[in-house]
Amino acid sequence: MNRNKLISFLALLILIVALPVYAWQEPTRMDAAQADLRQEFVSDAAVIYVENCSVCHGAAGEGIGPMPALDNPALQTADYDDLFKTIERGRYNTAMVGWHVEEGGSLNDYQIEELVTLIRYADWSQVGELAAQRGLIPATLPVPDVDESLLAEITALAPEGSQWAAGLQLYANNCTLCHGVNGEGSNLAVPLNTPDIQATDLAELERIIREGVPGTLMVSWNSSLTPEEITSLAEFLQNWDEISAHDLVLTPPEPIHIDVNNPEEMLALGERIYNSTCVVCHGVDGSGGTGPVLNSQQILSRDTDEMLTTFIINGGRMPNANMPPFGDRLTSVEIEAVVQFLRAWEPTAPSVQNPRGTAQGGGPPWLRATPDAANPIDPGTTSSQGQGKGGPPWRDTGVTPGGATPGQGQTDTANATMPTAVPYSGQVVAVADNLLTF
Repeated sequence: MNRNKLISFLALLILIVALPVYAWQEPTRMDAAQADLRQEFVSDAAVIYVENCSVCHGAAGEGIGPMPALDNPALQTADYDDLFKTIERGRYNTAMVGWHVEEGGSLNDYQIEELVTLIRYADWSQVGELAAQRGLIPATLPVPDVDESLLAEITALAPEGSQWAAGLQLYANNCTLCHGVNGEGSNLAVPLNTPDIQATDLAELERIIREGVPGTLMVSWNSSLTPEEITSLAEFLQNWDEISAHDLVLTPPEPIHIDVNNPEEMLALGERIYNSTCVVCHGVDGSGGTGPVLNSQQILSRDTDEMLTTFIINGGRMPNANMPPFGDRLTSVEIEAVVQFLRAWEPTAPSVQNPRGTAQGGGPPWLRATPDAANPIDPGTTSSQGQGKGGPPWRDTGVTPGGATPGQGQTDTANATMPTAVPYSGQVVAVADNLLTF
């Protein structure tokens, strides 16, 4: 009997201790379980989104044309029931139809709950990456097509409308990569469709476009645009608010579908991205400009695919390089396509004497002249005071400034043992502080 009482007492003691511990850990366990469920919902919903929703809302939730962006902080905090009902029933008088099976759609309650979770919690860059892996390439970087009817409507707005229309076309062809399709800005450049820009003097806008902005990615366009084109672009920027007031805006291009296992389609994608993103700095067919000549044996035979990929992801790491990082703007599929496109140049790439251009080195013109071995420069023949004429005065008198004659209390540098020099040959490809990479 005593033994049974002891066992009962110990069991009761364990319960008394265990239950509070379990209750104390329960909130943490619940939080972890909910996090796991959210992760499962988001992973499942990303596939549903790519297959059903991305054609209208963009591969990475960026929105296409009149279709709203889902990568939106306001939607992340929107009421759960509102989001559910919008997906379930659609929105009246819009292109958003009901997706629930009872509304003629193809999704059940569980799948709609997953999509709501995606909108509220997803990392949209990873959704875009998933879309790219499935062959749906986001269209955030390519140049938008400008419809002729849009240009005609802008021309009809005012006597200067033809200038505005020409400026819009120039903006679409040259500026959207950094400043956004409709001037909203990006992590590369400031917004341009703003009251501050519209209030800026026309001559100042022209100067900025012509000369660029030191210390930023805004380069000089003086060699790429004519003075008339620069004026048209500046006038367009000044009057963008009036154009937008008439709902005349550029439409972002839609995502494209490709077979990521088809080399020809990947090559075409790489060419498309290069011509819309890289050509401004690296030139047509990699001929160079403000950036290095990429279509050269020196670049392509030296840099591996891994190195090219790293440069694209992280940006330039060379002296005076202005290469921005594209790792957060391009998916891994797009970067791979660009590398394949660059690599296709290698068999016919020419040998370029200075593929990185004089801006990256070579010294001033008076140092780049070919030395004349028969007429070396004598450092003692200059007439300038204090510039190598026989050295300091104390050297001729044999007395140092401190009164000692040379050799007294000093190291005989002629007899000093010097460290052995280690010769290197090759081309310096990177400089970081005092570390050179050959």
